Amino acid sequence: MGFLDSLLGRTRLPPVNEDRLFAMSTAAVTLEASGDLRWAQRSGIIFKQLPPGRFRQVRDDAVAMVRHEASSDDDVVGGADGAPTLALQVEEHTDELGFEWLVVVGGDLQSTLAALHGIAQGLIDEGLADSLLAAVFRFQQGDRRTYWVYGFKQATFYPFVPTGPHQRDNGAELRLKALAEGELPLEPQLERWFALWGAPI
Repeated sequence: MGFLDSLLGRTRLPPVNEDRLFAMSTAAVTLEASGDLRWAQRSGIIFKQLPPGRFRQVRDDAVAMVRHEASSDDDVVGGADGAPTLALQVEEHTDELGFEWLVVVGGDLQSTLAALHGIAQGLIDEGLADSLLAAVFRFQQGDRRTYWVYGFKQATFYPFVPTGPHQRDNGAELRLKALAEGELPLEPQLERWFALWGAPI
């Protein structure tokens, strides 16, 4: 069973479980204090390729939502020329496997979680739930990238620690799992801890 089949299956996804996704907000404090993991202000939604024209529509909707959230929450900062600049930005990427990403950059973690939740719920509301795969959060542990992956179908998190193009540190991932127990809804089946090689975050 592949990454897409296992994360998604053939059943329709329910509305995004806010309590489970937003658990990352408080868990990040524990991860930084106990594991020296610092959130890198880069997180994203990954989904399989959409019909022609739909990806652009989803991206435009996400940008409009981020702009609305920023203006309503005063989540803006001054740019180099003194003009206001959004603390949250949205980037679009297609990875080496053809999966599409909307990456939210900057801002605080709570605002980012709200943006990711809105993007995911928007896909579900538009009848595109079958395309939705996961939300991915990048952390830094010193000079090492570490990721936490939230699978929408299982509504669970797991860690992913790449050490090379197609290598990962399983021991570090298990240590992170131990740190996050009681903080995050963790994926209990290790065979579902899928690698995200070349993640554009």
